[in-house]
Amino acid sequence: MFDKAHVPYKGYWSSPFCRWQGQFQNEDSMKLAAHLARRFFELRGVTAEIFDGIVFGATIPQRWWFYNSPHFATLIGNPDISGPCIAHACATSTTSVNYAAQCIQMGTNSNILVGTCDRTSNCPNIIWPNPAGPGGKPEYESWMMDGFGWDPTAETSPTGTANNVAKKYGVTREESDAMALSRYQKYTDALANDREFQKRYMIPAEVKVSKKKTIMVEEDEGIMPCTEEGLAKLKPVSEDSPLTFGAQTHPADGNAGMIVTTREKANELSADKAVNIQILSYGFARAEKGHMAEAPSPAARNAMERANVKVSDLSAVKTHNPFTVNDIVMRKILGVDEKIFNNYGSSIVYGHPQGPTTMRLLVELIEELVEKGGGYGLLGGCAAGDSGASLVIKVN
Repeated sequence: MFDKAHVPYKGYWSSPFCRWQGQFQNEDSMKLAAHLARRFFELRGVTAEIFDGIVFGATIPQRWWFYNSPHFATLIGNPDISGPCIAHACATSTTSVNYAAQCIQMGTNSNILVGTCDRTSNCPNIIWPNPAGPGGKPEYESWMMDGFGWDPTAETSPTGTANNVAKKYGVTREESDAMALSRYQKYTDALANDREFQKRYMIPAEVKVSKKKTIMVEEDEGIMPCTEEGLAKLKPVSEDSPLTFGAQTHPADGNAGMIVTTREKANELSADKAVNIQILSYGFARAEKGHMAEAPSPAARNAMERANVKVSDLSAVKTHNPFTVNDIVMRKILGVDEKIFNNYGSSIVYGHPQGPTTMRLLVELIEELVEKGGGYGLLGGCAAGDSGASLVIKVN
């Protein structure tokens, strides 16, 4: 459990998330993240020099990837600092925040910027040397497409792992469709009053579409409207599956970031000194082989035990839910009240750029808790390799 790691109120941001091959498809994800970080500094009235370290979370290489973390630090305006690059699939942000919190807890750093980004669009394609191949023919790997299609540990696709969990817990097509509709409707709450909720943390991104033209991307791109009738018309992904295309997320592009610091520094940087945001604990778990969608639940239980918090103590829960079955099963295992579960949206609706996915969820979790006047919050989600990661925070 942590007792020294804090986050300043409004000490975070997220870009809009754009469906892959959308407006961010040609943007270097690191450079775009650095651009928004500098914009964030301007809005908060700070400079990059205030940080004594960074954590850079990303999973998809961009140009000059060998220099990832120090390059990012230089791009944001502080060439004197660096830190690790963390890649934990869709739990990258959760694990990155945990690392930053440990640094604060141990006193090795006092003010860390956690920057996360990814671009699933136009992913790298790798040629692996294979001298033993016929005529030395190399092996080919598409960084994203092959990952989407096969998990070498689970020996099935990510969708296959969701199907396994659905069978294990008896998830029906009716339950799956109802969950998909519920998650979409909760996302639309964030669009009310001219996107009032999203505008609390989301920074528009300027992108170049031609040599002479730039556009401002101000909101999520590629959101698919969801209705009961529309879901009912979709075919299942396989004959024995309750899942459809409408019951799963989509790859996306984007970035997000957060300041993790001491209580004193958080108070200094906070937009409202009456709001105290504390990171309490991190939890990790691995589900049985081929059951990735189940992993968030034991990870969440792990984090709650370390924070000495029960489900009944929680005021809000946010999850990375690439499949409806993730939330259905978590609700069954942990008994999470739907009234506090993924309000204002989740990744099943606005997509998963991997690196920044759970960072945006954490930002939304904080904003929801502030709106409620404080309380305990749980962030959870699954990641490649049947793994799950979770954080418990407190706002008061």
